[in-house]
Amino acid sequence: MEKVFNYLRELGYINVKTSYYSYIDKWMKIWKGKADWLVLKTIDDKNFPLYSLDMGKQVCEDFASIIDSEPYDIKAKKDDKILQKLLKDAKVLEKLSDNLEMMACTGTIGTVTRIKNATLKKVNDDYIIIKNNKTKIKTVDVTAKQLIPLTIEDNEIINCAIVSTHIKKINNELLKVYYLEIHELKEKGYQITNKYFIQGKDIEYKPNGVLETYNTLSDVPLFNICKMKKVNSIEENNGLGISIYGNAIDQLTITDLVYNNFGTDFKLGQKLLIINKKLTRVEQEDYKAEDGSIKVRDKVIYPSEIRKQQFMEVGDSLTSTDQEKPYIHEYNPDLRVGDNKEGVQFALDNLSFKCGFGTRYYSFENGVVNTATEAILSNQDLVNNARKNRKNVNNYLIGICRSLLLCEKMLGNSYIDENQEIYIKDVDGFLEDDESKIKKAQQEYSQGSMSLYTYLTKYKGMTDEEAKEEMKRIKNEDNISFLDELEESKEVNFEKK
Repeated sequence: MEKVFNYLRELGYINVKTSYYSYIDKWMKIWKGKADWLVLKTIDDKNFPLYSLDMGKQVCEDFASIIDSEPYDIKAKKDDKILQKLLKDAKVLEKLSDNLEMMACTGTIGTVTRIKNATLKKVNDDYIIIKNNKTKIKTVDVTAKQLIPLTIEDNEIINCAIVSTHIKKINNELLKVYYLEIHELKEKGYQITNKYFIQGKDIEYKPNGVLETYNTLSDVPLFNICKMKKVNSIEENNGLGISIYGNAIDQLTITDLVYNNFGTDFKLGQKLLIINKKLTRVEQEDYKAEDGSIKVRDKVIYPSEIRKQQFMEVGDSLTSTDQEKPYIHEYNPDLRVGDNKEGVQFALDNLSFKCGFGTRYYSFENGVVNTATEAILSNQDLVNNARKNRKNVNNYLIGICRSLLLCEKMLGNSYIDENQEIYIKDVDGFLEDDESKIKKAQQEYSQGSMSLYTYLTKYKGMTDEEAKEEMKRIKNEDNISFLDELEESKEVNFEKK
């Protein structure tokens, strides 16, 4: 990979840093359930795994479910029929939920739109793309580790490099090759450069049928990037996003530590026999350390093992000489279920708040973490964060739509305008909190655009029967009020006479 970064620096992109990608590795380990804090070392250098709720994966899944909870109604102003087919063939919406989960994990996702299995024909000093029966327009998802932003203007990535690895057979030898795809906005449009570097060798690899460079003749990029809608506070981030739990590592750690305490209580909650060390014997054993070397450590041999080898006699009652404690006595620990449960819930509340879900998003019941559904739509933090990210995802999808249309244009449909307007309808009431919904309903009712029956059943939670009874009471009260006003009016008229 260093060869790739050196090449980019030679092109003048001297601000490209490599340190940020270690954070992405760390977040990926957490998502995979392999966080560093989940394994402790005992005093005899053995691994001691902790119980884990695996909340890193959970919060990413929940984020994707929230953002992808409502369908996307995408329309193109001019070439909608073509766009719908392109979206379906490229499986853009089908892959979206998985991509959103990865965005929550690593802070960033990317998509590159490519033309596959087309024929290149040289015309004068340029190339044209000729479509055949096997030609397809595909979207290739790329991870945050593959993205190297090169030029950023007003928080928008203008120029970008994308790295991927492949195994190629070169001169009858299987070699690892780094494929570098550079997208740069030039005067005529986006210039795309393809470079291949063989790992461990200071030479380039040039495969047949791949243009080293070409221009799309459009300012619409064939790459699209989406980031978590939150400011990245990590230095040298290369313009990439931060994980949903990037600022909640401590809260994730505490959640697992508290849950481990819960699990350990149950695991060790059985009766414990405390044995005087006079009844044990210590032997030495060899073991293999992490570096592969052979080391020696002490091993305690307990009476159940000793009795197979020898007899031991310690008097009549097996008690110590001072009669304070017997050589063997019982310990029966408390499980502390209530305290541990409260501790896990407290840790989950802190975690959900730090991840933008607000407090009480998760409920810990019967040893399982559930989503507290009654708290979702009354949670203003969750609603605000979800709306911001949904809007961000909409812009990302619009970018992909334009890239698809551009590729279709490059295949010969010159009448297509890749810059045409793309609409994604805002979902009415998407993650609207309860209070806002009720205020909106009250306004619609007062304006006459909603019936009283609908308001009572949908927004006040009344049954059909309860709503009808309430409507009768309201009608009766209105009639009484009308009669009172009529009587007052007669009295006033009489006095005037």
